Amino acid sequence: MRRLGTAGVLALVLALPARGEVALLTQPILDTLTTIDALPSTEQLDTAHGGSRAAALANLTLIAGGEGAAVDPGVRVRAVRVLAPYCGLPPCDPDSPAHVTLVTIATTPRYRDARAGSDLVILRAALGALGQQRVAAAAPLVIPLLEHPNRDIRAAAALALRDLGSLLAVAPLRARYQQEQVPQVRLAISAALRALGQPPP
Repeated sequence: MRRLGTAGVLALVLALPARGEVALLTQPILDTLTTIDALPSTEQLDTAHGGSRAAALANLTLIAGGEGAAVDPGVRVRAVRVLAPYCGLPPCDPDSPAHVTLVTIATTPRYRDARAGSDLVILRAALGALGQQRVAAAAPLVIPLLEHPNRDIRAAAALALRDLGSLLAVAPLRARYQQEQVPQVRLAISAALRALGQPPP
């Protein structure tokens, strides 16, 4: 099969419809999304998508959302994590495709109700990226995950609420702290309460 040049990759990405299309996973995109020890920058991702930020964002939302063909879970997790800066400086525009994709993951039963496996890891990554976007209106979507059976998700939810900065989270964080038995989660809740100007119980 003939290798696509940068212009060919860009043409393919820009031709992707907004919904229901297969993500583009060329070797430069895979190489960028699978770097070791650090997440790629938006500039590196844009370059892998022919220098187009719009093309990179469109394709990353497809990869993160898992639309179309099966995508390696490790690649999906990294695509989810790199979506945070694709809506500009925090706070993010709530209508940004990067934010909408993360909200969709966090509220889809497949991920929200996951108990093990890659779906759980994708949910955790989405919570971390949501926190980085600092859209306070996302707090009501994250608060229920303080009750998730998985301790890593409870901790990730607490840290996301810390970063979102919504005072709506104070009472649920306090309530969860009172019943939480796992030190890792208690520490995350304490950090969230302190960041929100509230001493831990």
